[in-house]
Amino acid sequence: MAIFLFIAELVQSQSSDTIKTFNVSLEFRPRVEFRNGYKQLRNDTTTPAYFGTQRSRILFDFKQKYFKFHTSIQDIRIWGQYGQESINGSLNIFEAYIEQNIKSNWLLRIGRQNVQLDNGRLFSKSDWSQASKAHDGLNLIFKTQKINSQLMFFFNQTSERIYETDYSPSSFSNYKILSVHHFNVKLSEKVTLTTLNSADGYQSLTNKNVLYVRGNSGGRIEFTHKNLYLTLSGYYQYGNISSGNKVEAYYLQPEIKYAVSKKITSSLGCEYVSGDDATKNNSISRSFVPLYGVTHKFMGNMDYFTKFPNDVKNGGLINPYLFLTYKISKKLSIRTDEHLFYLQNKVIDNNKVINHYLGFENDLSLKYKFNEFITFDFGFSFLLAEKSMEILKAGNSNKNNIWSFVMITFNSELFNSLK
Repeated sequence: MAIFLFIAELVQSQSSDTIKTFNVSLEFRPRVEFRNGYKQLRNDTTTPAYFGTQRSRILFDFKQKYFKFHTSIQDIRIWGQYGQESINGSLNIFEAYIEQNIKSNWLLRIGRQNVQLDNGRLFSKSDWSQASKAHDGLNLIFKTQKINSQLMFFFNQTSERIYETDYSPSSFSNYKILSVHHFNVKLSEKVTLTTLNSADGYQSLTNKNVLYVRGNSGGRIEFTHKNLYLTLSGYYQYGNISSGNKVEAYYLQPEIKYAVSKKITSSLGCEYVSGDDATKNNSISRSFVPLYGVTHKFMGNMDYFTKFPNDVKNGGLINPYLFLTYKISKKLSIRTDEHLFYLQNKVIDNNKVINHYLGFENDLSLKYKFNEFITFDFGFSFLLAEKSMEILKAGNSNKNNIWSFVMITFNSELFNSLK
């Protein structure tokens, strides 16, 4: 605390025309899970898994006129992972960036930063994951009351180099280059338009001088009137995927949300993710990939469909869903999510096209906010799988598949130089 008091005295000693603030806050989030059919179907020999994980973050923010510095240090661990006297650790940086105002309404963000765009379907910080997601690069932001534009550039390397830009990470799940433009405009009090265009490039596994670039273009239209919310989003993917094959794929998501009362809200929608027809020999991929977004929020809490196109064997997915939320009080709310899962296209097993219907999932969640610092979350999910799900996820579709968790989140400000 002495260091914080010293910084506060230093800030207050500055001239009054340059106000500086320094803020320190924390997030502490332990979570216990029970898995018995999570991500993969049970079989006759599997036994349940149960464990605890923990995310601990310290966040630092320094601000002065036209300038901001933010960083968050996090420790992610499984309880018992390192033992009682281990010298190993998992401390790392989640975000570290500066924001510099260039001109009125313009600012430049430089460094490691999360990318949360639109509803998070294609670009998200994936906050459910204890580690979350962040990217290294630049973000040029233009913002007014009606317009929000972000132009981003990211370039990855595994080490400092003398020559060339050979990018050879241990896992090729990460891109070499990524550019994104996100544009949101409020057309009227009721209508909002969002466009999202991106291009990500992956180095060839066999030729470091070849870069395969995939494009993604689309957006969302939103209409809000009183208790009614309507939206339609759509995206088209083109170019080349990391294998070098061409891609022509698409994604659609219509949704209607209605507040029945001050306490009850319902959402009815569908995700339509294109896939390949396994009965046809086509060199062009029709499998849409939801880029770097979150799936836990959209396709069921049991996370059966998080890696496209592998989790659906290139068959695409149709996901009709119904969400119901009931606010019991200001502190307590309960929500139930229902999902139906269908293959969008044909998948073959033993020379036969399998049934398109995969199963039904129900996710029940409860949230209780003790106060402004502490939130309690509980969830319970079950999946009723069809025989065709065994082709995708192995296991036995006749078994009951369940998943549950308990999580407590502590968020608090530790220090503020102006207080």
